[in-house]
Amino acid sequence: MSEDVDPLCRQCQAKCCRYFCFQIDTPDSFEEFENLRWFLLHEGIGIHVDEGNWFISIDNKCRHLVDDGRCADYADRPVICRQYDTDGCDATNGDYEYDELFTSAEQIAAYARKKLGAVKYDKAWAKACKKAEAKSSTKKTKKANEAKSAAARKPKKKR
Repeated sequence: MSEDVDPLCRQCQAKCCRYFCFQIDTPDSFEEFENLRWFLLHEGIGIHVDEGNWFISIDNKCRHLVDDGRCADYADRPVICRQYDTDGCDATNGDYEYDELFTSAEQIAAYARKKLGAVKYDKAWAKACKKAEAKSSTKKTKKANEAKSAAARKPKKKR
């Protein structure tokens, strides 16, 4: 680690290098909430709302982070790393106070049901499930018919 590094960075275990976060569109439909629910079914994913803006957070350590919390490529680190300021960093501020924080699929589903309205949400859920099952059933029927057709075209073996 270079001598010009902020002293706070020396004390921290590089929390800022263990995840990344970016703004996403505010969900306003069942389908958009359902996509967020799917994201949250994956490990290391969080979604939060901060000052009305929606963000997705992905726990994924930087490739250049070494075991002692330093950057193995500090001299050639990206501009975003160079611009990072310890005034609002994880080490100095600890926990953030988000408007909303979602760490599970169940949390976002409950929030969506409340925001969209229970009746609207439940109808959208039933419709989406029915559509997905019909699509799956159609694919299975098509595959079965193709298999039957292929078997019918296959020459019979003589005995």
